[in-house]
Amino acid sequence: MSDPDPLLITGASSGIGRSLAKRFAGEYHVIGVARRIERMTDEYADEPWVTPYELDLSDAAAVSETLAELQAEFGTISHLINNAGVNRGDTLLDADERDLRLSMEVNAFAPVQILQALLPGMRERDFGRVINVTSGAPLNCPPGAGAYSASKAALNTYTRTAAAENDDRDIKINLMSPGPCRTEMAPDAPLPPSACHSTAEYLLDLDAEGPTGEFFWLEHRVPLTPDLSGTEWEAGEPGPNLEPIDAQ
Repeated sequence: MSDPDPLLITGASSGIGRSLAKRFAGEYHVIGVARRIERMTDEYADEPWVTPYELDLSDAAAVSETLAELQAEFGTISHLINNAGVNRGDTLLDADERDLRLSMEVNAFAPVQILQALLPGMRERDFGRVINVTSGAPLNCPPGAGAYSASKAALNTYTRTAAAENDDRDIKINLMSPGPCRTEMAPDAPLPPSACHSTAEYLLDLDAEGPTGEFFWLEHRVPLTPDLSGTEWEAGEPGPNLEPIDAQ
């Protein structure tokens, strides 16, 4: 029996990432990356189909080096869950520049860097299934979470763009918000991390006609853009679905 296909999951030491790694171990050979290697070594000691690697996603050089190592060992990695994230919440006036930069580095830049490394192999194989874990925060923009919301909004935009740039191939790149799940980031949330499993299963199992560049949350598709039917941006024509203002 051949080994299962590799599935790279970032942020696999706890929360959503740990839950997904345990769910998909065996169905895939899960490559779990996170900063806390000791925790992963203990957590997956009895999981033969989870291989942990230490990686700080805010270190771009380390990300490049580790991805090269993983591809040398596992070959083409066509299944990816960009799950790792940080939430350094504060109001706009009180936000620390370091927290703003870290939020963008981990939540937006690292997933893009990983995609840049893995997409050539997916394109050569003409197959890929990517889940970028996002949030409802960039849609409802709660006070005190500007850095987190902005970084996830950037991830949403990069995801939709990458999907559009690869829609001529059997490569599906989608967004998933896991929902209000209990994690270290949200210890009082009402749902267990497993609440996102069915949505992740759906997105990893998409067929060639499945959706790409879309947002999913608790088994529901969530619209990311308004209805712009009839709007012609380049021609400056607003279209019938936009509400005019009284500019007089």
